[in-house]
Amino acid sequence: MSVQNPPKRHHYIPVFYLSRWATQGDSRLCQFSRPYNKVVPRRQHPEATGYLDRLYELDGLEGELAQQVERKFFSPADSAAAEALSLMEQQGNRVVWNSRRRSAWSRFLHSMLLRTPEDLEIFKASWRNLMLNGKADEWEARYNEVKEPGDNSTFREFVASISDESHNRSALQALMGMIDNPRLGLKINNAPWWVIETDHNDYPLLTSDRPVIRTNGLNARNGHIAFPIGPYRIFVVAKDQETLNVIKSANTRQIVREVNRQVCSYAVKYVYGIDDVQLDFVRKHFATKEQPRLLASVSKQQVDMEQRLQ
Repeated sequence: MSVQNPPKRHHYIPVFYLSRWATQGDSRLCQFSRPYNKVVPRRQHPEATGYLDRLYELDGLEGELAQQVERKFFSPADSAAAEALSLMEQQGNRVVWNSRRRSAWSRFLHSMLLRTPEDLEIFKASWRNLMLNGKADEWEARYNEVKEPGDNSTFREFVASISDESHNRSALQALMGMIDNPRLGLKINNAPWWVIETDHNDYPLLTSDRPVIRTNGLNARNGHIAFPIGPYRIFVVAKDQETLNVIKSANTRQIVREVNRQVCSYAVKYVYGIDDVQLDFVRKHFATKEQPRLLASVSKQQVDMEQRLQ
């Protein structure tokens, strides 16, 4: 099972993850899409979906240098997450996690909320505003320390002079930093985890290009995150043990239906299953809601602040 992407084919839904739904003899999954206002199923290899060519490419660079984000960040991160997922499949809730594997899975879970084409487009478009407003005082001080003697330009003037290529490279570097956020990683690591095994006689789980379900995050009361990790497994991380106990006591069939409804409702381009048995269900729920995106909300806050300051 390959976890490496072709050099310029960048998967925002990694192959190792989607391959869990490729369970039939043809090694393909069922991809549901809506190209002409009608949801249609298609048998597809995991390598042939959930990607965008050059998505994480560093603008203005050539060859291997241009592919550093994919090759040196996402590819190793996905490989480490694949090991963690295999461990959950083999041992379920008996896994004794070490810090490396636990952090690898936390990073992957967080990355799935930040790495899609739509997120990246929003983030790049608003990155100048984020630079000017997010930590402007701190960056202004750093800029004044490193700028050449006699250079009288302000940090704001410097940001305005940055080329689009440099701007986009800077945005990708910032994205990697957000995914590797140690504070959030520690919060997920320290929260209680559980793998729900579902009934093989029930409908299998679906997934999509928006597969992570956030219910109030991990800060609010009863907050939890759910994530289908195969046709018959759901990964859950909860705010506290009390919340997790409530989830564990819930009816599994109802959980399956709710997970399937949410991953379909929040899908943008694709829903995935092992077959097309649930086609009517997917057609009913496909892309009926817009999931609040982390990068979109951060960017909007900064844009709103910039507009108020003008």
